[in-house]
Amino acid sequence: MEPLLYLALIAIPALLVYFFIIPPSNLRHLPRVALLPLLISYLKQESEDKRMQHLILPFAEARGEEVVLVWALGHWMVHILEFKLARKICDNTDCFPKETPSDASLLWRFVGTKSLLMSNGIQWEKQSVLINEAFNAQLPVDVFVALSYRLFKLIGEERTVLWDDLAQRFALDAVGSSVLGHNFEAIETDNPFVKEYNQVMAKIAAPLYLLFPWMEQLVPRKRLICRIDNLAGKFMNLLEHKRDSPGDDMMTYMLKDPGMTLKELRDNMIVLFLGGHVSNISDAIATTLNSHKFQDTTAGSISTLFYFLACHPEIQQRARDEVKRVFGDDQNPTADLVSGVSLPYLTACIREALRINTAISYIFPRKSLQPVRLGKYAIPAETSLIVNVYAIHHHQGAWKSPHDFDPDRFLDPQWSKSGWLPFALGPRQCPARNFAMYEQRTLAAMFLREYEWALPPDSIHLNGIQNSFSPFALTLPHDLHLIFRQIRND
Repeated sequence: MEPLLYLALIAIPALLVYFFIIPPSNLRHLPRVALLPLLISYLKQESEDKRMQHLILPFAEARGEEVVLVWALGHWMVHILEFKLARKICDNTDCFPKETPSDASLLWRFVGTKSLLMSNGIQWEKQSVLINEAFNAQLPVDVFVALSYRLFKLIGEERTVLWDDLAQRFALDAVGSSVLGHNFEAIETDNPFVKEYNQVMAKIAAPLYLLFPWMEQLVPRKRLICRIDNLAGKFMNLLEHKRDSPGDDMMTYMLKDPGMTLKELRDNMIVLFLGGHVSNISDAIATTLNSHKFQDTTAGSISTLFYFLACHPEIQQRARDEVKRVFGDDQNPTADLVSGVSLPYLTACIREALRINTAISYIFPRKSLQPVRLGKYAIPAETSLIVNVYAIHHHQGAWKSPHDFDPDRFLDPQWSKSGWLPFALGPRQCPARNFAMYEQRTLAAMFLREYEWALPPDSIHLNGIQNSFSPFALTLPHDLHLIFRQIRND
C-alpha cells in the first residue's frame, strides 16, 4: 500500500496544480507572467506598483505586447496593456459585460451582486440613471470646506502629521455626510462601525483565501461569515434609519425610487460606502486594506497629490498662486470657483497624481461573450479581461517620461488622446468622477492657501513614493508623514 500512498501524495498536488494553476489550453498561446515570481511577490508583500514594474510592464515596454495573462483571485485573467484595446472593451458593454464573480469569495457575500458595480443589462441601466442623477443633483463643496476647517483645527499652526491617516478620515466623513447622510465623525474619533468594517475586510483578505477562493468551501470560516452578516445588517439598519429620517444626501434620493428593491438599495449602500471615497466607483470593490490597516483609495489619491506637492515646492507654489488669484485670502471655495476651468493648473496636478500613482490599478473584470481578437491574439469566449490602468498610465509610447511627475502635460489640449483612465472608460465609467475631482480640488485649494508642507528629513518617501502592500491591486502611500506650516498673511 505504501507505493500507492506515495503516488497519491504526489498525484493529488500535481492534479491541483494542473487544474488550478496551469492555464487552460485555449489560453496557452498568450504571453503570461510566470506564476512563481508572482507568488513570491505576494509572499514578500511587494506593493502593486513594484510588482507591475518588474513583472507586467516589461511585457509592454521590452516586448511590445498589448495583452498578458496573469493569475489572480483563483484563475487566469487577460490583462489589457494598451489604451485602444481598453477603449474597445469598455465601450462595448454588450459584448464585454461585467464578470459575475465566483460565489466562493466572502467578499461577494458582503458586497452583494445587485448593485451598480455588479449588475448588467436592464438592471444596470436603471441603477446607472438613478445614481448619475443623484451625483449630479448637487456638488457638496460646502461639506468639503467644512471638513477642511476641521482638519485645520486638528493640525494647528505647525505640526508633523500622519497624512495618509488624516486623508482617510477626511474621505470617510465626506462620503458619510454627503452620500450616506450619516456622520461618522472620523476626523476626531475612532468610529466603532468603521473599526469593525476594517477588521472584517482584513479577515476577508487573508492571502491564502484570495489566491484560492475555493478554500472557503474546503475550510469554511464560520466566525467570519457571522461577522460579515452582522456588518451587512448594520448597513441595513442605516438604510432603515435613512428611510425614517430622510436628508439631503444620495441615499435619500435613491430611496425615493419605487423601482429599487431593498436588496438593490442595501448593495448600493455598501458600494457607495466603499465607492464614495474611492476614485472610481466602478472599481469600488477594490477598496480594502494594506498589510496593517484599511486605507481607501480616494484617501490614497489625496495622499499621492500632497506627496508630490511636498516633493516639488515650485509646483506647490505655482498651484498656491493660482488658488490665491481665484479665492484671495479669505473667500471660501464654491462649486463655480473650484471648477477645473477656474483652477486649470491645480486640476492638472490632480490628474498627474492620478496618472502616476493611480489608486486602483485595474478596472473590474469584464468577460468576452464571443471570441474576439485583441491586437495580434485571438481571445476565446468566456475569458476574463482586465484593463490594466497602471500599465496604460505608464506606457512609454503614450507618455513622455511616464515615471516623472509633470502636471504641465495635462495643460496640452491633446492630453486626452494619451490614455488617461483613472475613472475607467465608456458607458460604465465612474459616475462619481466629478464628485471625486471637486473633493480633491476643494481640499487641496483650502490647504494651499492655509499651509506650506514638506516631507520630514527622515521620511521613507524621500527617494520615491512608498506604497503599501495590497492584495486587491491598490497603489496607496503608507506612513506618509508631512510637516505643515501655517502661512501668515500679514
